[in-house]
Amino acid sequence: MALDREPNHDMKRKRGERKRASLACETCRKQKEKCEGGQPCWRCQRLGRSCHFQGQPIPTTTSPCSSSVPLVSAPRDENRRIQSLEHIARHFLGDVSLDEENISRIADKLRSSTNTTLPETALDINESFDVHFVSSNMAHYSGEFSHWNFSQKLRRKMSCQIDQVDSRVKEYWRPTQLQSSPEIIVETMMHLPPRPIADFLINMFFKYVEINSFYMERKWIEEKVALCYISTTTYTAIDFPWVCSVFVVLAIGTQVAHMEDEKPKPDSEISQELNLCSEDTVGIVFYHAACKLIPDVLLVASHESVQVFLLFATYSLPVSTGGLAYTYYGLAMKMAIQNGMHRQYQGDNCDSRTIELRNRLFWTTYTVEKYVSIMHGRPMSIARSEINADMPKDCPTFESPRFANLSAFHTLISYLGEISETLAQFKRCPKRLLSEYSERLLRLRAGIKQWWDSLPATEECRDLCSQGPNFRQNAHLRLCYLLIYVYMGRAFIFVDDRKRQSEPIVGADHDPGRARRSVLVDDCVSSALDILNTLQALSDHVGLCRASYNEFGACRAAILVILAESLNSGKSQRLQDGLHRGMSLIRQMVGGCSSESEISYLESIEAAISQLLTTPEQDSISQPQSDRNSVSAYSKFKDWTQSLKKDKSASGNVELSSFSPLSHLTPGTEGFTNPELNDMTAFFDPDWSNGDFEFDTYNISSL
Repeated sequence: MALDREPNHDMKRKRGERKRASLACETCRKQKEKCEGGQPCWRCQRLGRSCHFQGQPIPTTTSPCSSSVPLVSAPRDENRRIQSLEHIARHFLGDVSLDEENISRIADKLRSSTNTTLPETALDINESFDVHFVSSNMAHYSGEFSHWNFSQKLRRKMSCQIDQVDSRVKEYWRPTQLQSSPEIIVETMMHLPPRPIADFLINMFFKYVEINSFYMERKWIEEKVALCYISTTTYTAIDFPWVCSVFVVLAIGTQVAHMEDEKPKPDSEISQELNLCSEDTVGIVFYHAACKLIPDVLLVASHESVQVFLLFATYSLPVSTGGLAYTYYGLAMKMAIQNGMHRQYQGDNCDSRTIELRNRLFWTTYTVEKYVSIMHGRPMSIARSEINADMPKDCPTFESPRFANLSAFHTLISYLGEISETLAQFKRCPKRLLSEYSERLLRLRAGIKQWWDSLPATEECRDLCSQGPNFRQNAHLRLCYLLIYVYMGRAFIFVDDRKRQSEPIVGADHDPGRARRSVLVDDCVSSALDILNTLQALSDHVGLCRASYNEFGACRAAILVILAESLNSGKSQRLQDGLHRGMSLIRQMVGGCSSESEISYLESIEAAISQLLTTPEQDSISQPQSDRNSVSAYSKFKDWTQSLKKDKSASGNVELSSFSPLSHLTPGTEGFTNPELNDMTAFFDPDWSNGDFEFDTYNISSL
């Protein structure tokens, strides 16, 4: 791409006879004039001005006919420079022809596109979104360039004429004609458990479920539960979401109620409960009661509806993570978008506490859905570029969860998203850029570690003292942190196996790519073993939860990595011990509402372990627990659930609703009314006798 040079006699030709230069000088470029080539160019010589090209010093002489300006001689490495420039051009433009004519055409198009300016008002079609609060917990969102926004713009144009016409416009509507009768809520209340059991299950929810994510305020749910047990409470269509939330919280509470069991059980009893526990059966009753309200929850479409589907997703996480739970998260996100929770609210019709509640609900929905979507290879419901909602703020009035843990969990998932995007680039980028993306992974790795080390190490985030109040919360946060390294490195475990047998494998000392791969894989394996250490600490001090997706998912990911590394590098005592310990831990988390796919998955892992290891497994895990003379709340809850598993009574089948504390208010149940049931304490007494009544399991499941 040498610059055009013209002999002296060409300067005497007319301007119209000259061709356009392939490379314009800087002086003509700034003046937005047509450069006609040469060095110096003919136009600059005629006008008596300095002429220089990019990268050249401005000549000192300004004489139009001076011949003392020397031509720039090409440097020795001019060919290498031209090849580098062509390489850069093909990288950004693709495989295009780089001959002089094509380059001139491309340069002219770039110059014309940059020099063309239009008045700013000619293309000023900027529109803003609209979030209008219909009530304290319900808003209507309309995005840019929507039908609604255009109609509002047209209405503002005709505001004077519309005001003269006495007509009322229903601006924000809901399909109320599709709503069910509030009598359905009264029928649903017949499935409520005794009040002390409801209080116990709510306590289990906040103790074991709402730890690093926000679902609701405890004070709010306790007030709603109190309304459920008041006989004079009247319900309207707006009450469907919070009633549904109450029953899903009770269902989730049954999933984690076993954490309060203080009685050691023999292995035979544990194996029987792995199929379906009694508390899980009652949880399904609560879940089905809540499911009947879903159509009306969708119609209300408030931020309480977002909360409902978050709870549904949480309940179904241990059952069907990538299926049913993923669908519920999608519904929660759609409800949030409908309420405009993904955008920054700029009005003044809503108090700051409600705005903070909306922000916390939205970011919990976005963060957990992103976490599940990445781990299960599913697309997300909304792109990050569509979100500008404010991040949650530290408000002392919000008791749960700890703000430091809430913020740290969101940051961890943000890092996970960056790593997922970087790994996706490996599939699409040219091979010459693979090293660049691997370097980016290493930079992310260093940044994550630096950020993690900066978190509080006492009481919050990184404090793993078993006696601390946030031990389980911090342990879950560490599991998520370690899973990032597992996710980052496990994609490279079998990379060397894809090489052909005839292709020599270069050592890490001579191959930078192999060295980076070794760092990522080593971090992956060590993080997998650290996951098992964290789970073992949970098991030893506070116990593992069968319904915890974080605990089960982290253990499963760690076992897979250890198996892969065993196949890749051979057996070692370190990996064998990790496999034995991981299988012992994951058996403690299988049961309750676990799906058949997870059980079959565990069977396949056991088969793989039996092929890799020759020593028998050590499954005995001693967890010393002391029997207490006093009856715990879980024991009372267990007695109540066991009483619901009787077969039949002499007088026929009895519906569960007949034993609801509100059953005496329902017409047609007078025969089962018992004044003693109004005293919830007496009903909750484990010494209370069921008399001649027995429960039919079929009737319970059919609810």
